[in-house]
Amino acid sequence: MALVILMLAISCGKKNDTINIVFLPNESNDSLKASREEFAKIIEKATGKKANIVTTTDYNIAMENIISGQAQIAYIGAEGILSADKKTKDVQAIVTNAGKSGTNADALYYSFIAVPSDAANNYKVGNTYDLKKLKGKKVSFVTNSSTSGFVVPGEVLVKEFGLKNTDELLQEGKVFSKVIFGNSHPGTQVNLLKKDVDVATFAIPKSFTTYELVSGEENKTGATYKVKAGAPSPFGEYVGKSFTVIKSIPVPNGAIVFNVKSLNKDDQAKIKAALLSKETYENPAIFSAKTSKIRGMFLKESDKVGFVEVNNKWYEDIMKEKNNFFATLSYFKKSGY
Repeated sequence: MALVILMLAISCGKKNDTINIVFLPNESNDSLKASREEFAKIIEKATGKKANIVTTTDYNIAMENIISGQAQIAYIGAEGILSADKKTKDVQAIVTNAGKSGTNADALYYSFIAVPSDAANNYKVGNTYDLKKLKGKKVSFVTNSSTSGFVVPGEVLVKEFGLKNTDELLQEGKVFSKVIFGNSHPGTQVNLLKKDVDVATFAIPKSFTTYELVSGEENKTGATYKVKAGAPSPFGEYVGKSFTVIKSIPVPNGAIVFNVKSLNKDDQAKIKAALLSKETYENPAIFSAKTSKIRGMFLKESDKVGFVEVNNKWYEDIMKEKNNFFATLSYFKKSGY
């Protein structure tokens, strides 16, 4: 029913000559409201058309809307891009947020396999963490199509447990005693923070200020994060709760994609130029430093950070094959990461 209502709402927008931008659950939270609105302003200024913001609480609904063309623009992950490409050539990656170098060579974030901090030592062998100790535990993934919330950490676990594929991870009793989905990265983190599960796989945006680093190195295995006072929903009731990363895995940044069938070529060119412009590069509601009072969608790790051009082939070259995590890791190791 929710999907039908969402489709109808977007269809109505399309008739009114609007451009629909659908956001995944991770970018649909209240703390990014100003940033989403800024994206809409950029599109409206570039095209002279109304931009309609569509937020979601379900990863698959967001993906269905960009694939079907009900939405014309989305920001989705690498696995989403490759999965969409298998279904239709209409969804094309246009730009990604650059890494610290200002290029796509280090355009990455991190997928975490994490456990409650007070249980982290249970998974240690010497100075390292043994993922085999996760056997029999309760796990929360984001969705079975999330790049950093399932596919990439899933490939690590497949190798660790000698499985045939990630499907076997979802079979309760095979590795995990219970498998649940959080349906979003925040939802999966909450499952872990309230200890509904023993382990969870997810990513936190680099621009995220909900957590503070308690110990270890930022984004690395062994890092411990604690929910800060004043954290936005749904984290506010978990202030002081913490998790420890027992495996951190580099993942290519997602991309702003166009449905090139439902978004006309003239608008595509105008929006792409606007996204690559100096005005967007300097917009703190899009790119913000961690110390900024304004939270942007993306972290400005250096003065060089803005959007850079990419395409579907860039993601194919990194991943090599759908769900091939090890090619991804190899790519970033060659780039010095």
